[in-house]
Order: sequence, then structure tokens, then C-alpha cells
Amino acid sequence: MTKIPVNIVIGRFQPFTDGHMRCVLAAKKQLGINTVICLIDTPDNKVDKRHPFPSSLLLPIYKDLCNDYNSILDVVLVKNADIVKIGEILNDKYIIKSWTCGTDRIDTYQKMSEKYKEQAGLADDFQMIEVPRGDEDVSATKVRKALLDGDKRTFEKLTPYDTLRSVMKEPDKIYNLLREQILKIN
Repeated sequence: MTKIPVNIVIGRFQPFTDGHMRCVLAAKKQLGINTVICLIDTPDNKVDKRHPFPSSLLLPIYKDLCNDYNSILDVVLVKNADIVKIGEILNDKYIIKSWTCGTDRIDTYQKMSEKYKEQAGLADDFQMIEVPRGDEDVSATKVRKALLDGDKRTFEKLTPYDTLRSVMKEPDKIYNLLREQILKIN
């Protein structure tokens, strides 16, 4: 069986923002490959104000995003950003050709990918893709604040849900689910 070359984006996605989507689009633009979202597990009993959304809530939402948007090939649940473990999880179907992240994580992830390239089963032509990030960029913190404030307009502006409205089945349902959950935690 031929493995599909993919990009990976790793995070808790509390929630998925336009910044995360820029990572997906960068891999598509630069390498012509789709992305596997590696969702770091937030168990139901570990939610807090900074991580208010358990994976049990996010995984179905992101799987729908994957089904609705062709640049996101799959969503897998992972324990952390351990590239070796992620490589093991993906190894049956995929070969990791690139890893996209923001400026704030590039150095750490670059070192990890260089050190564990063979163990993780990364492609021979593997590369890191940096998506520049600054203070003006979208942050999950701003998105969570918009949810807390009931500011749907800002939520839509800072997330890909407004951009993907035409392909998503129920974008308003996502806003309502996330808002209900964050209000429970706060």
C-alpha cells in the first residue's frame, strides 16, 4: 500500500483558529499536500479556563471540518507533540512530509524533527514550514474571549468557520456548542 504524503499541524486547538488554517493552507500552497490535524488530547476531567474544550467535544467537530474541507485529510488524537509517537500513529496510512507551525514553535519543532527524523519515519525530503506569527495574529485566547462575550462576529472573524461557511453543514451549531461549553467552565 502506498502511503499518502501529508503535512501535520499539532495542537490542542482550543479552538481551531484562522492561524491554524493558515498552517494548513501553507502546506497546500508550498508542497501541494493535505494536512493531518494532530489534536492533543484534553480529557473531560482536565478542562480548565485555558483549555475549556475536551477532546470528546472537539474531535467530532474537527472530523466534520475534515470531511467538509478537502485540504484537511484527517484528524487524529495524540497525547502530546512527541513526533515519534505521532509518526507511529500515522505510519500505516501516511508519510509525514512536512510539519507546519507558527513562529513561536518553529525552533523547538525543528530540533525535534531533526533529532528524531528516522525514529518518526519522516519523509527523506521532510521539511518544516513556518507560518509567521505576531501580536496581530489570531490567537485562541481572543477566540475564547469572543465566545465568553457572546461576540459571534469576532468569533467568525478569528476562525475559519466564517471562511468555510459555504462548505460546512452547520457552522452556527459549532459556535453554539463551543459557547455553551466555555460558559460551563467559566
